[in-house]
Amino acid sequence: MKIIKINLIILLFILANSLMAQQIRTFSLQEAISFAMENNYTLINSQMDVETARYKVKESTAIGLPQIDASVNYNDNIQRAVMIIPDFYNVPIQFGTKYDGSLGASASQLIFSGEYIVGLQAAKTYLEKTDIDFFKNKVEVKQKVADSYYAALSATDGLTVVDSTLRITRKLANETRQVYEVGFAEETDVDQLELLVTNLEATQNYLNNQLIVAHAFLKFYMGLNDADSLVLTDKMETIIDQKKNSGMVMNPFEISKNVDYRSINKQKELSLLQVKLAKSAYLPSLSANLNYQTQAQREQWDFFNKDGMWYNSSVFGVSMKIPIFSSGMRYAKVKQAQIAFQQVEVSQKQMTLQLDIQYSTAKNEYLNAYNVYVNKQKSRLNAEKIYKKTTEKYSVGMATSLDLLNTHNQFMNTESEYINAELALLKAGEELEKILTKSDK
Repeated sequence: MKIIKINLIILLFILANSLMAQQIRTFSLQEAISFAMENNYTLINSQMDVETARYKVKESTAIGLPQIDASVNYNDNIQRAVMIIPDFYNVPIQFGTKYDGSLGASASQLIFSGEYIVGLQAAKTYLEKTDIDFFKNKVEVKQKVADSYYAALSATDGLTVVDSTLRITRKLANETRQVYEVGFAEETDVDQLELLVTNLEATQNYLNNQLIVAHAFLKFYMGLNDADSLVLTDKMETIIDQKKNSGMVMNPFEISKNVDYRSINKQKELSLLQVKLAKSAYLPSLSANLNYQTQAQREQWDFFNKDGMWYNSSVFGVSMKIPIFSSGMRYAKVKQAQIAFQQVEVSQKQMTLQLDIQYSTAKNEYLNAYNVYVNKQKSRLNAEKIYKKTTEKYSVGMATSLDLLNTHNQFMNTESEYINAELALLKAGEELEKILTKSDK
């Protein structure tokens, strides 16, 4: 009995931990996107890149600020060096003391360096580009979250249709079998209805798997624990109406504010700074330094004796480094940087044409998807009406099982086409929104 109680306690503990680990989370589309902005793995790393770039600016700035170092040296001359004085009867003489130590401090200040000035500009420009890339990643994550959200809604809507149709078809199949058993229906009618049931069950399993996959992707892009359960509160038709009323089709496309264009434009600035950096190697650099040192020499280890002598020295100096000849190395670096800059210019022109095409394509695909959606919506309503009437007629013996089978297949096809049209429209809308998104970075 005691063992059973212990096992029961362990089981309850495991179940409690399992329930605590698994959470049921409810999200609208906007809530899912907002959650992803804070928890998506790519965005977390991208934000760290921004922080790293900020510290890179601080590092580059510090190079031109005063640098101060201190030093402490201590020597125990275990066996002092011996020198021979040739004209003094070759007598060996030991120099130095048993112990010596020194304390020193040095300060340096960069006065002028072309490489420093350009390097600091490059670090700041790199930070700006990192900010733009962070925003670009946010736009891409938003699209991925939205597309996954739509895929989950699509599978859910499909399951709703299949589940309701399956209940009705099972009921008809059972009723028809009962009628067949008393001799008032043909076996073919039973077989056809049971075939419908089997097909619907297969579709149900397929859509359940699709829903699991869609939720898995959505949780991944949101940065959620895979064990958590999702409840999505938005409906596809509601989101479609919101996008239709947003008037995004009428929004002008400003290529200068497109995040991809701004990113490559900032890359162009960086490439130009690389050219300037290579050229700055031809300029001289000027720096100043100040050194101070105090030194003591002892035969006895008494460095902390206040009566002991310490000998001070200090030096102030200014140095200039003047590049004269590098055997063509600096010239080669300048040419490489110039070629790299020209390549970015070509990429920028290509990006301009590509974005114009992408915008036109995205807008046309959205408009076409909307027209298809409207047509499929009408077809769906008609097919649903026909299917319901045929089902009613079959129930009272005014329609054959073949009529029911044909209208059922027609109804399921139009439902599937309608849901796919919804999904295609929402994805086309996300693509258009993505290219229209403006970056103020």
